Amino acid sequence: MSNSLSEQLLKAGLITQAQIDQAEQNKLQQKEKAKEAREQAKLKPAKPNRNFTPKANKPAAVKPEGAPTPEADKKPAPNKPAKSRKSSDLEQFYRERNELERQEKAAEEQRRREMAERKKQTRQQVRELITAHLKNVDDAAIRYNFVVGETVKYLYVTEQQQQDLATGALAITFLEGKRCLIPSEVAEQILAIDPDKLIVLNKDGVETEELIVPELPTESLPASAE
Repeated sequence: MSNSLSEQLLKAGLITQAQIDQAEQNKLQQKEKAKEAREQAKLKPAKPNRNFTPKANKPAAVKPEGAPTPEADKKPAPNKPAKSRKSSDLEQFYRERNELERQEKAAEEQRRREMAERKKQTRQQVRELITAHLKNVDDAAIRYNFVVGETVKYLYVTEQQQQDLATGALAITFLEGKRCLIPSEVAEQILAIDPDKLIVLNKDGVETEELIVPELPTESLPASAE
């Protein structure tokens, strides 16, 4: 195993330093065995001359028990478990990655549920503030115009409410498509709870809109609010 490949596998976490050391040790052992086999081959006696006829048959030489043979030297080295370890490391890597992705997905779903619950609670708080401090008068006769974006809207108010709107004592907001008159301090409370809520309020004699939101369907508005 080359150093560059070893370093890449080590950085990727697919092998350990111990595995690299074991591979290097096995490589050195193989080299030593090959060197020993070459030395033994040099010590073998030269082949006899075919033209020479021995005077008497000599018994075949018997090698000492346990002496290495060329066949034994040529035996392959035992299988290294590097491949099985590599496969195990890859499986562990994919298991950990899948678990991490599962945890991230679960956390995102939990965050969305919590956000939806907070929005629901915010809408309920705003609804309670508006309904508790609603200043609309059913028989009001003065038409008061105000602007939302590029659209001119209106609602009917009393003479006192007209003055309060002009001075900024009253504000206009919407609840379920209805134009609602509320005290300016209540409007500030609503904006503190829900900065995205549409509030129309005169400040220093200038009518301002805290936020522009899409209009609700016209048919949802009562006749007095047209």
